[in-house]
Amino acid sequence: MLRLIVSALTVVVALFAFQARALACATLRATGRLDTFACSCAEGLENPITVATGTALVGNGRATPTLASLIVELQAKKNGIGVFQAVARQMISADGTDYPPPRSVATCKGPVTAGPVAGRIQLVDKDEKPLTFDDVKNIGDGITPINFVATFAGLIPELKPGSRARLKIYTTAVNTDQPHTCSIDADGDGSLDSAVKTLIFQTVVRVPTTAFLITP
Repeated sequence: MLRLIVSALTVVVALFAFQARALACATLRATGRLDTFACSCAEGLENPITVATGTALVGNGRATPTLASLIVELQAKKNGIGVFQAVARQMISADGTDYPPPRSVATCKGPVTAGPVAGRIQLVDKDEKPLTFDDVKNIGDGITPINFVATFAGLIPELKPGSRARLKIYTTAVNTDQPHTCSIDADGDGSLDSAVKTLIFQTVVRVPTTAFLITP
């Protein structure tokens, strides 16, 4: 399964390049898309891989904030009606990204856990090259784009082909100059962090009706 996830990531990074150019003049918000993958190979792939790609634009004034975590949450409407509800999450922090094993982070909205679908988040730069969490954790002045590729390896029955879903992205940073901050152990080092701010970006996306075929 890990090999299949890596193969899917290779295809999606190329798609992300096109999307990044198309959205270069977008306003300050989150942008994203969903893609699904299937595999025709000897080991088989019973469940699809869903990949969420996007960009969260994080603003900063005169502070020197440090990113503590980024969460990508997939939301869907139960039976296609009502309000959006969380159906799967992936996250990345200094502690890593792969799920499983169990993984959780602290936010100003409370603790958030990954799962229940296996996967990971890969960060990339504007030239589609992979980045580590350390590469992006120091947020500079002005507007900083954080480009992500979040992989969900498993069936998510709530995501019906052709339906609308929602991406909810959380970014939690320490030492911000934003109003209404909180004090939590945001980086998981056992000590209380001050001036912590959790920003939430949401964007509605369409679930694809067809899947890309990949060969690891």
